[in-house]
Amino acid sequence: MSFGRLRGLGPAPGLAGAPRETKGRDMAYDNNKDKPARPAAKRPRKPRPVAVVMCNGGCDLQGCKQGCIGCATCVGVCRKNAIHINERGVAVVDRDACIGCGLCARSCEQGVIQLVEREFTITARCSNTEKGSDAKLECDNSCVACGACERACPAGAIHVIDNHAVIDWAHCISCGMCATKCPRNVIRDAFGIVAER
Repeated sequence: MSFGRLRGLGPAPGLAGAPRETKGRDMAYDNNKDKPARPAAKRPRKPRPVAVVMCNGGCDLQGCKQGCIGCATCVGVCRKNAIHINERGVAVVDRDACIGCGLCARSCEQGVIQLVEREFTITARCSNTEKGSDAKLECDNSCVACGACERACPAGAIHVIDNHAVIDWAHCISCGMCATKCPRNVIRDAFGIVAER
């Protein structure tokens, strides 16, 4: 059968010119037209992270080259005025004002600002990688890698890596046991409940 002969046979069922059975579909559509439109379901927003300076300060006074040096670059880039330099010469973030945009972390010359999920209120604020005795000489708030925090943590979420405490956020339950055991106040609580702010 040639194509020319097929063209002369008339429209195939379901194509233009042929009657279609649409009554059921049209009725369903008409029924929905009378109902008020439902608002689109909104997914709950994930809370934005908060910036944390992983340094307790005093670096410029005692010579630590790995912590916050108080250069105030982060203060200059923050559009919400959520960062200031405190009396110890270290940047401090206002958790309530911070929107977690990350501008401060990207601009930090020392790389000591991290974005942390808001529910994690316990932070190990030292970035010094020197051994304990050398770290003590460089800063009075430095981590000396004693391991007291590791032994105290019930979730196994804190480890001494490169001579300073590092929290594994995937396992941390924010109980604060590490903060209560830290002899040098390196591990801090954002709200001052179990340790110094």
